[in-house]
Amino acid sequence: MFTDKARAYIARGKAATYLLCENVAGHMEKHAKENAPWKDRTSHARQSINGRATRAGDTTIMSIAHGVRYGKYLEKGTPAHDIRPKVKKALYWKGADHPVKLVHHPGTRAYPAILPAAEAGKKMLKEALIELWKGGV
Repeated sequence: MFTDKARAYIARGKAATYLLCENVAGHMEKHAKENAPWKDRTSHARQSINGRATRAGDTTIMSIAHGVRYGKYLEKGTPAHDIRPKVKKALYWKGADHPVKLVHHPGTRAYPAILPAAEAGKKMLKEALIELWKGGV
């Protein structure tokens, strides 16, 4: 019957779309790890980048993200800000002339890896989806 064939076609299309998203997510993860512009100190930030596809009912979600707390600062940088002591009365570090009550931090520049990988993945996904559904699942 026509409706059974249509349902089967749509089900195959959804399954193929999910597999395609898993593949593209892997490419995005690889792109981000290979092209991350920061200099590694511990490699934790680079190693923790993860791309994945998940299914929730009829919805497929593809994502790429940092796995470290400071990932947002790598991606977007930080504005200029003041650093004050939380517990003690002053700040001190090796090489400082004397303890200080306040440090004016100039901020840090951004080192985006996720956004460029997501943009590349978006283009790859669009082309692959068009090809998938155009050719018939």
